Amino acid sequence: MSMRLSLIPTFAAVCQWGTFSRAAEKLHISQPAVSKTIKELEQDCGVALFERQHSTISLTPEGRKLWEGCQRWLKESEELEKLAASLKTGRQILRIGVVPMCGNTIFPQLHREFLAVHPHFQLRTVEDTASVLYGLLDRQELDLILCVTNHLPLPPYHCRVLKKSRLELFTAPDNPLAQKKEVSFQDLADQPLVLFPDTFGQTRYLRRLFAQARTEPQILHQTSQVFTILSYIRSGAGVGFLSEEFAQDEKNLVAIPVKQIATGHVNFVWNRDPEQFPVLKQFLAFVEKRWPRQGQQDPSLLSSREAL
Repeated sequence: MSMRLSLIPTFAAVCQWGTFSRAAEKLHISQPAVSKTIKELEQDCGVALFERQHSTISLTPEGRKLWEGCQRWLKESEELEKLAASLKTGRQILRIGVVPMCGNTIFPQLHREFLAVHPHFQLRTVEDTASVLYGLLDRQELDLILCVTNHLPLPPYHCRVLKKSRLELFTAPDNPLAQKKEVSFQDLADQPLVLFPDTFGQTRYLRRLFAQARTEPQILHQTSQVFTILSYIRSGAGVGFLSEEFAQDEKNLVAIPVKQIATGHVNFVWNRDPEQFPVLKQFLAFVEKRWPRQGQQDPSLLSSREAL
């Protein structure tokens, strides 16, 4: 008897959620129904897929092999569903990952402008740290990412620099630092800081610069939300680092250049051949028209995946 593919979603749910009862809850069916499906799948395969010990279960070696294959199959099935949906609706789908700094500045306008020119497209966006987005890109769960970095990635990644961007220190107007034209990390020794979490490349970069300046950062609060950082700064409770673009909208805050911070670049990064992926090719053509290249690529840019 061949394996029935209709049994796979239940098997996948048990693998994902760890128990028959949890899988039943997620699938909105009874636990006996899950047990029956798994038993039928094991009969089809001719091997035990789970080791059952009291109230716990674990995959057998054969079960792990099947789960690895199922993950690939489920991903391909999802891609086919997306293709079918695009054929039905006539809308082509592009998946873009965006780091929070770009998600709050450059990307919303870009998103609007692109859809105005290409209304038949659908942009599906994910906002997360650069390291997470690179992982999704590597697994082909994203088509390209938008991030800010002072380094360019190595092959197999391709990169299109959109513009220069620099982190600046933002303070309330009544902060003594607001009177300075430029500050150093030593000037920040007694300033309460509001930063992104340490999982963000920007925060790791800033910690390195503080260490090089032999200054211990006085961290008041860490958050992944840009609007929370802005709220702290507006209240005068702390200061924070944001890209210089925020100064255009935050007229009541003071943006101060920091001596040791290098100029970064806003980049699109992808790892697929646009010639084999027309949706990506059309989007990059729009980017090329929207942001014409200016001069030669900065030779000082080194290769790295870490974003600011």
